[in-house]
Amino acid sequence: MQSKRPITSRKKLDSTSPALENTQLRRSQLLQSFHFSCRRRVDEIANQAACFEELAETFPGLLFALATNYGTAEARRAAVAHLISGSRLREAANALGLPWWMRKLPPQAFNKRLETLPDDPKFSARIANLLPTVPAISAKWLERVTQAYRICGPEFALWVARHDRFHAPLITDPALPYVAAWAWFASHPETLGAQLLRRPWTPNMSPRRAFDEVTAWRKRIRLALTLSALGRKPWLSEGSALGYEFVELRTIDDFIAESDTMDNCLDSFSEKLESGVSYVFSIRRNGSPVADIEIGVHPVEPTMPSIVQLRGPKNKRAHPEIWRAAYNWLGNQELHPVPAQVVNSAARRRAWRTLWKPYLSTLSPADRDQFEKLASELDKLRTRRRVRTQRPRTTTAQRPDPILSENAGTAC
Repeated sequence: MQSKRPITSRKKLDSTSPALENTQLRRSQLLQSFHFSCRRRVDEIANQAACFEELAETFPGLLFALATNYGTAEARRAAVAHLISGSRLREAANALGLPWWMRKLPPQAFNKRLETLPDDPKFSARIANLLPTVPAISAKWLERVTQAYRICGPEFALWVARHDRFHAPLITDPALPYVAAWAWFASHPETLGAQLLRRPWTPNMSPRRAFDEVTAWRKRIRLALTLSALGRKPWLSEGSALGYEFVELRTIDDFIAESDTMDNCLDSFSEKLESGVSYVFSIRRNGSPVADIEIGVHPVEPTMPSIVQLRGPKNKRAHPEIWRAAYNWLGNQELHPVPAQVVNSAARRRAWRTLWKPYLSTLSPADRDQFEKLASELDKLRTRRRVRTQRPRTTTAQRPDPILSENAGTAC
């Protein structure tokens, strides 16, 4: 949005000096490139002296900082004194506490009051080579980089600065604070959040790969929270049949280990557990997993168990021998109504606080409040009530065989 008021004439142009005309025109255009909310104040500062007007070309961030009262009054007076006396720009920037690496950022980068900016030497030396080349994304770039530095440190901020994906994100991309939390836990292996990682963050990872890992991590977090608050008694007994052992998965470690071994999505099984009765057993041969079976309530007789799905490694079809063993094991159970299962909301909230506490303790109050709102919404329990619908009757011949059906037992 551009101001409709005419560009302020700061000096009477000498028609015999084309170079001066070009300089004045260029500076006027740069001044007009500042955000409309601060443009009037920027113009007022620039009109006070030629040394301030020159900043539109040489250091737009310093001009903006002076116009928006960045730093203390004493620091601003010291910076102004350096500029008027003709000192080097670096001395004026140091006096104001403004990082030198910001010097090449265009006027479009400044659309709101500056916060405390990172200025450690190693970071400054590296970030200077990662400045955006497109002025239109410079404001978002600056916002994201400074936020990333605050909530996860310099290496993560440099990674964010390097990839344009963070400054023009897609709708499906996870929020930057959640990506930062995932990266932070990667360097703190003693925490539960780190133990739930599928793969840790590294500076060489692409944003797309990182977003996939964040999504998988979030699903594991939700499963861990659900399991920690799921109060239910065993329904079926563990046992063996036809040389196969049936071992129930109960903890988050059980689900993650089984998912890694079988290369399936059991580590994202939270929705299944939240939305209805679901028991998962690992089927093993000589102690090694060969298949996974999910047991649910029979669709016609609610007191009876039913095989919801049975799959081998990588969600492939299980061998008929395993199906026979499963039916044999199921047929030898002492059947009784499924026990009530409730997700204890209070226990889930306690688990949520325990999980995030190490990371939240490192954030400023404002960043902590923002992240708590984001994570609370993403980790919110979403139970679905099963509604029974009247289905048309079919004969036995019309019903598909669950073993032979192409769609039977879709694992994920």
